[in-house]
Amino acid sequence: MNSNQLAFTIPIDGKMSQIAETLSQQQHNEQKTREVYLNTLALLVVEFFCQCMEIETEFSKSYGLDSVVLSLMNTASIFIKDKGLLECRPVLPREDFCEIPPEILSDRIGYMVVEIDEIDRQARILGFVELVTNEKLPLTKLSSLQDFLVYLQKLQKLANDANSTANIPKITANPINESIVKLSKWFEGLLDSGWQSELAIARDIPNLLPVAKDISPVNVTDKEEVGGARIIHLMHLSEPVLLILRQTRLSPDEIEIILRLYPASESIFLLDGIKMTLLDDKDNPIRQLEKQAKGSNWLQLRFKGNVGDEFSLRISFREDSVITKFII
Repeated sequence: MNSNQLAFTIPIDGKMSQIAETLSQQQHNEQKTREVYLNTLALLVVEFFCQCMEIETEFSKSYGLDSVVLSLMNTASIFIKDKGLLECRPVLPREDFCEIPPEILSDRIGYMVVEIDEIDRQARILGFVELVTNEKLPLTKLSSLQDFLVYLQKLQKLANDANSTANIPKITANPINESIVKLSKWFEGLLDSGWQSELAIARDIPNLLPVAKDISPVNVTDKEEVGGARIIHLMHLSEPVLLILRQTRLSPDEIEIILRLYPASESIFLLDGIKMTLLDDKDNPIRQLEKQAKGSNWLQLRFKGNVGDEFSLRISFREDSVITKFII
């Protein structure tokens, strides 16, 4: 990190603490409460920095203060107008590394690291990086805030209008199953109708057997893990796709969920344009949890939730879509 970088240290005031406390208390366990509290403080500090530097942000496109996204992901992202999502990561004093959750290793224009000193009630922006490749970011690799401002100028030259949503075709959703898939029952060995084990469904489609063996398990872990699979057919898509869902019990209440989409045919690539989108309990799309195939062998969404949380998955291609509803 450049020792001559632009310094930015501010006190953590009562308003910041109140916002962070309010959002964190909506969580279901102590670890998640702590995570959201620090993430929110980091985001508010970066937002204040942006105001000072006259950098326009758009909270309507940000997810760091969205209670639904906060419950699903470890994120503190703020949307920089016309540029994209900037992730704000908190660290504590005397830490040498910044933890980068796997679900935010992509789809960011950069990562800003903020040191939160709760004893002295102040925060300091340590620097930023444009890209991360693993889950541990050494603080010595951070670039200066001057470099960040130069980087934004470069992005501005390449920026497209992120506000333009005109001419997007309306997607007609067709629920795949009117009943809600009860994921907690899977840990008891009770898969819902239409869902099978990965290997069982692959035996019916020989070309999928190597894929299923490669998928299982998604994570190497000693925690309780269970998965299921099903074939998805879209009306105007000649080739079906294979949906894999794996869930890992992180605690009695918290579950990590990984959703993967593969071609269910002889092709090794998904058809360009196939999209996976996570929807919240009110069927609103969570843009941060959306992937679209472009020369892709498979797509993946990864997030965390708590027992009782509801969500939906929309798989779409052009104007066609299939929605599956879940409850953890």
